[in-house]
Amino acid sequence: MTTPTIPPVGPTTTPSAAEPTLAALKAKFGSVPKMFSTFAHSPAALDAVAGYFDAMGRAKLSPRTQEAIAIAVAELNRCTYCLSAHTALAKGHGVKADELSGFRTGRSADPREQAILDLAVAIARTRAADVGPQLAQARKAGLSDAELVEVVAAVAQNVLTNYLNVVAGTEVDFPRVA
Repeated sequence: MTTPTIPPVGPTTTPSAAEPTLAALKAKFGSVPKMFSTFAHSPAALDAVAGYFDAMGRAKLSPRTQEAIAIAVAELNRCTYCLSAHTALAKGHGVKADELSGFRTGRSADPREQAILDLAVAIARTRAADVGPQLAQARKAGLSDAELVEVVAAVAQNVLTNYLNVVAGTEVDFPRVA
């Protein structure tokens, strides 16, 4: 295990402005994942990321599909923390091991979900510069404008958390995926 470059806050280092959000996260998850404790150095950043997670919980994209996007993007960004966290969350949504393996490579047996993953991976790989074919395929698969916006939002959400965890060297507190 390596020493985090930005360690999570602890009982004596938590900014008071971060305490309500951390308490809400503890109530939601049973404990506070280290990623959120790392974001808590900046109460504004913590509130932003927690709000992002809450808002995306109301998205039209299913939790399973959002986890598929998160796993594919974490794999691309080499974020072991998010890969491990979202694999555990996807298992909680009933995703099977072979499907999880597929998500890591941007693959799904479901054609609609495949179109979504193709778009998400293209956005992440090209920084949205060259996604015309994938966007057209997603539209052909029946995605609404709202769902297309949510794919972009899901990629952005995961890039944010991936980057913080990679930069911070956040210790994985979920079953580790190699």
